[in-house]
Amino acid sequence: MTEVRSSPPNPGGVLTPFARIVLAQAINRFGDGFFTIGISWMIYSATGSVLPLGILWGSYMMVAGALQTVAAPLVDRWDRRALTVGLNLVRAAVVATPVALAATHRFSTWELYPVFVVLGVLGLPYNPAVRAMIPQVVPAERLLTANARLQGVMETMYVLGPAVAGVTIAAFGPLTGLGLDAVSFLAAALLMATLPGLRRPVPAPSTSYVTAMWYGGRVMWRDALLRRLALLAVVVQVTDAAFIVLSVPLIRSVLHGTTRGVGFLEASLSLGVIVGAVAVNQPRLRFLRRVRWPLVLLFCLATGLIALVPVLAWALMTQVVAGLADSVFMVEWETHFQSVVDNQDLGRVLMFHGGFTRAAQALGAFAAAGLALWVGIGGAFLSVGLAGMVMAGALLPGLHRAEPRSRVALHGRRSRRRA
Repeated sequence: MTEVRSSPPNPGGVLTPFARIVLAQAINRFGDGFFTIGISWMIYSATGSVLPLGILWGSYMMVAGALQTVAAPLVDRWDRRALTVGLNLVRAAVVATPVALAATHRFSTWELYPVFVVLGVLGLPYNPAVRAMIPQVVPAERLLTANARLQGVMETMYVLGPAVAGVTIAAFGPLTGLGLDAVSFLAAALLMATLPGLRRPVPAPSTSYVTAMWYGGRVMWRDALLRRLALLAVVVQVTDAAFIVLSVPLIRSVLHGTTRGVGFLEASLSLGVIVGAVAVNQPRLRFLRRVRWPLVLLFCLATGLIALVPVLAWALMTQVVAGLADSVFMVEWETHFQSVVDNQDLGRVLMFHGGFTRAAQALGAFAAAGLALWVGIGGAFLSVGLAGMVMAGALLPGLHRAEPRSRVALHGRRSRRRA
């Protein structure tokens, strides 16, 4: 099956299509820091317990996982550029709702829960659509470099986002942070609207919606390497659920800090991601590519040890290490999927994987909150990190042996399709 790419690399504009995608993603990523810190801080301040945070994140991930699976075919059936523009506009309106209610003195904390869930659900097709666009605007031999640059630029903005969000929220309140997040969605929508039109992928054979919904899972499951890598990425995300749920309680209850500390903690993770994104593309650091899959073990270990020493500097250091390991793994992971999966199927494969991952993350969020009540915040981090290492250790053996067979099998299928 012939890959479909846009014709000229930069039709009539100062920025290339890839540069516009990167800039729009960077703006979104910057605004994310204001939303996640603001909403977690408000809920934890109002309740003083980790349980509501665990219920919030776990419920959202469970609903999001189911809906992402159901919506999987849409990313390949709809125009991807129009989809990303529309999602940004609607998300801007949703995240601005609490700000508007507060301006009319009608705001209550409970309203954050539906806003949180609706905003997350609307964002489900966004990242898979963007990731599926990249092979359409970047030559195959440049995919690794493109993914590394996208990762690095996004996390550079996210270093600024949480840091600026922490200071801004501390000075002006969480609702100001939500307002700035709404502005970032609008800016990203305008930028994606200027993206030159991309030719749609070659349409897949006509099938029922239900069949198309599960097709992404079958693509991953029938190949040994894709299956193992998909499960390995799930381990990373489930382990990361502990950080999502417990980062604010860690700062407030263990390190006795403020929103600035939460911002710096998020920024330290992003700093590690930036270092990893730069390093994975350096010829002198090729050894990182040889250990790209085992780096999951380092990520889980760093997450588990975050609260071992109740000092902010220690927590920041562990997150730099976790970010570096996560970045190298995910850049290689995305590049591999973009390289071997037909573009006509790529959107729904990534959507299906995201749905499966979020369902697993929901369990991780509930478990992190329950463990924190039982063994404390530090014990919860350690337990989740060690469990992640055990699961990753069970998946790693045989990955290198499966890789050559995977490439032959996938290329063989493509040759038969062309014939």
